[in-house]
Amino acid sequence: MMIRKETALSVLLGISLATVSLNSNACFTVIVGKNASATGEILVGHNEDNDGRIMSNQYYVPPAKHKAGEKLVYEAGAAKIPQVALTHGFWWQQTLHPSGYSFSDGFYNDKGVLITSNNCNLTIEKDEKTKDGGIGYGIRRLVAERANSARDGVNLIIDLVGKYGYRHQGRTYTIADKNEAWQVALLKGGRYLARKVGDNEMTVMSNAFSLGKVDLNDKANVLYSPDLVQHAIDKGTYKPSKAGDYSDFNFREAYQLPARIEADRNTVRVQTALKHLTGEKIDNPHEFTTSLVPKDKLTPADVREIIRLTNPWDDRPTGWYHEYFKDPSNGGTFDSAVYVLTADPRLSYTWRTSGRPDSQFSYPQFMMAGPAAAQSYMTPEEGTEAQFRSKPEQFDYTPDRTVFTFINHQNILDWNQKALKDFPKKQEVFEKQMAKDFDDQMDKVRQVLPVSESKALAMMKEFNTDSFNRALGATAAELDRNNKYTIAIGAKELSKADKGTVKVTLFSGKDFDATGLNKDKTYFGDGYPDDNIHYNQKRAVPAKVEYVDVNGDGLKDAVMEFPIEGATAQTFPGVNTQLYLWTVVDGDPVVAYDTVKIKK
Repeated sequence: MMIRKETALSVLLGISLATVSLNSNACFTVIVGKNASATGEILVGHNEDNDGRIMSNQYYVPPAKHKAGEKLVYEAGAAKIPQVALTHGFWWQQTLHPSGYSFSDGFYNDKGVLITSNNCNLTIEKDEKTKDGGIGYGIRRLVAERANSARDGVNLIIDLVGKYGYRHQGRTYTIADKNEAWQVALLKGGRYLARKVGDNEMTVMSNAFSLGKVDLNDKANVLYSPDLVQHAIDKGTYKPSKAGDYSDFNFREAYQLPARIEADRNTVRVQTALKHLTGEKIDNPHEFTTSLVPKDKLTPADVREIIRLTNPWDDRPTGWYHEYFKDPSNGGTFDSAVYVLTADPRLSYTWRTSGRPDSQFSYPQFMMAGPAAAQSYMTPEEGTEAQFRSKPEQFDYTPDRTVFTFINHQNILDWNQKALKDFPKKQEVFEKQMAKDFDDQMDKVRQVLPVSESKALAMMKEFNTDSFNRALGATAAELDRNNKYTIAIGAKELSKADKGTVKVTLFSGKDFDATGLNKDKTYFGDGYPDDNIHYNQKRAVPAKVEYVDVNGDGLKDAVMEFPIEGATAQTFPGVNTQLYLWTVVDGDPVVAYDTVKIKK
């Protein structure tokens, strides 16, 4: 049973788990210090978890000169920030969403600085003020453009939130380079706590603050707002056991609401990783450690294994494998990466997947060489403009947008658990060969780099393109193998305001009889999660099923009627969308998709 810890915080705010709506925007991060790493290099594993129609693009943005007086404009209402004269080049993982996401992109710059983050919403700081709208998205982008080291990035963040104030209730940023990895916890308004992860340590976090008790006297490795402790005392969320002695100060307990600390989607992901690492399940999330020293040094493959874990405790009753958001690799994971920060920043690399890491082939990439052309369908300039000012057509389903190959593949595996069970063997074979080929290419690049940087970068770019294309090809082959059924939506357009029904036909074939359909295990709708933890249970169910020969081939097909309102609930107006049918026919899982335009 989860232990509910009654604190002054819960009494003060009157918060209960039953009444708080928890935003599902989530992430999962593993940080490994260089002495805890088998390679001697800092490792960062990160799953980017979100809801909605996500388009994950990869870019390289080159260094640039800027005109005097240029202002940076990000979210509507956010502060307009003066640009500097010269910005670094950087690799950019974009999480594009129709509403514009401020806190989901990842960056690695030419100076070897990595930044990513975890949502730690629900704090006591919901009413703190900002200046000119404050800063949100700008933090990560400006660190990418300006930071020369991880420590420089931390100082830059502190300076920015001091000038403008922070827009979000609570978030932890990971800032790392070849020498150091930092966790920077920010609060609405601009209070902060930053701690360097020890070289012999590792840390695991989901979406509640992982920084608990820290040594506030360790000036070299801990930075914090001057009034951080006193503010908590004034709020009544922290009372030192001994007046003037703050050694028992616990940042997480003082600033995070219990509802967030105890939310099972957060606790179970950390429990899963800690059980994998230590063999122990810690039931009380208030006892989660800030960091630990692993028994064995971790390799990049070990970190890949951690971020693709699924928890062993939950039943998955509805038919989908990714039932909730309670796994490190879950239904909302749209981008996943393990970063290896090498001594020479030009050689740093990432093992990544374009979606859930337990359901995708992981492939290596040299970050500074830039992604394959097929890893995005916009230029960096177009992507920057679209971040908060997107157009519906930028989210349209088209087969030439490679992101959909990965999304359709993982959505089919999610329902077809027979195929999902066989997938890890295929992953192992693919990734073992990719690792060998990557090591061979790294050896060649290291030989060429001292002689010709341009030639070495060209070799790395060629490898990146080949690596991505091989992952894409392997995924397309799996999709072709498992996408065996055909449906047709009986409308070219659907309106979210329509209270009627839409017909969906599942066609029989030579070796498939659709009349064996189980109506009670049939669902229809968008394949993307919304912000509800039980999103799978909200899919539309058939109001009517009949069996007729629709296409005149002598075989009866299954014709279903679904409520349009439910089928389109998670879609976006103006977008050409793929909608999925999930069902069971003669005891076997069946999933298929067709496209339809959602009216504005």
